[in-house]
Amino acid sequence: MLNNSSFLRKLLHLHFIILFVALFSFAGCDKGAAHPGGEPGKEGTENETPESASGTKIDLSKYDLHYNDMAKILGGLEVEPQSKYFNITKEKAWQKHKEFFSTKWKNLENNILDSVKTWTASELSVFDPNAKTVFYPFGGPDFLFANLFFPNANLYILQGLEPVNRLPDDIKSNDSSLRNYLTDLQNSLRVLTVRGYFITNQMSKDLKQGIFRGVLPVMLLFLAKTENTVLDVKYILQDGNGDFKLNDADLLTEAQLGKNSAKGCVVYFTDKDQKEVKKLYYFSTDTQNPSWEKLKNLQKLITENGKIIFFAKAASYLLHGHTFSALRDFILNNASYLLQTDTGIPVKYLKDNWNMTYYGTYIKPIADFPWAYQADLKAIYNDSSKIKHMPFGICYRWKKEESHIMRGIKK
Repeated sequence: MLNNSSFLRKLLHLHFIILFVALFSFAGCDKGAAHPGGEPGKEGTENETPESASGTKIDLSKYDLHYNDMAKILGGLEVEPQSKYFNITKEKAWQKHKEFFSTKWKNLENNILDSVKTWTASELSVFDPNAKTVFYPFGGPDFLFANLFFPNANLYILQGLEPVNRLPDDIKSNDSSLRNYLTDLQNSLRVLTVRGYFITNQMSKDLKQGIFRGVLPVMLLFLAKTENTVLDVKYILQDGNGDFKLNDADLLTEAQLGKNSAKGCVVYFTDKDQKEVKKLYYFSTDTQNPSWEKLKNLQKLITENGKIIFFAKAASYLLHGHTFSALRDFILNNASYLLQTDTGIPVKYLKDNWNMTYYGTYIKPIADFPWAYQADLKAIYNDSSKIKHMPFGICYRWKKEESHIMRGIKK
């Protein structure tokens, strides 16, 4: 199967499909911004992090909503007149972008997202509401589906090979590169709004050019479009052993990052109820056995917040082979719940210790992955009495009548 990172990167860029992204990438803090935790109108301590849940409504005046406004601009959403990005909303290019988003996103909601929400409320209500951690390896910046399926989580941990990079210091209303990027974004999203996914080799190209690079803008856009408010962004470095530095004191603002290359980031945000500060982590890292075994701090982050939900779609069947067996074993040993397509963990590893429920239709993998066919999974789907209805399409088999998903609860 895959024997090295370069081949893995090539495979992921060719075949790893992720919903809705051809965007851009943030990677830094406004140097003059007030940091979470400081008094309104005052600058906080460099390494202060947003407060934890208190049960009362969060005071948004304590936060510089610079990132939130930028996410809105990229998502075709209006900003307040006092925003430094307000003038951008008066430009014809942005007005066109807003119109595109208004129409095409509505199509996406009607065709896919609304059905996912309805299905989730019914079929995932059996998960313990105290399971607040979502681990989504190979998910890239796809916060959209992670949040859509698990809106009550407060810790989302995503991983991919796409770079983090850093945010631009500013975006200006007369910046031609921004106008060009918005046009490119619209072209890229035409596939998404029909099929509900974006092909990552194109995404990878888009994330390496223009004023926005890397995964952060994609995640921030999804946060804005899912009615979340972005509070802060910080960056993560790796230590000399290849592990991530995840203590609060090690999380860096853009100014602290300097010329270092961020290998991860954490976005602090709150949902529309605004009663809790949530965290969205992204790690740019290989997870094959030698690499995964070094990532002890990442493993601790995943396991220290209570019960874990494992989520996988469009995962290139990487967990099928021995090359990723350490990651697969970690998931099987630590997760309490799972939601995946056949691209995740093969069913042969789930038959003894998991109560599984199957939805939709299982068809052999697309032509790129002929070796990943599961005869035992096909046998399960051949018994229609064991299969439940699935009202949406997802993953490589994106048509509703060809798509499937499976839910697991550890015994």
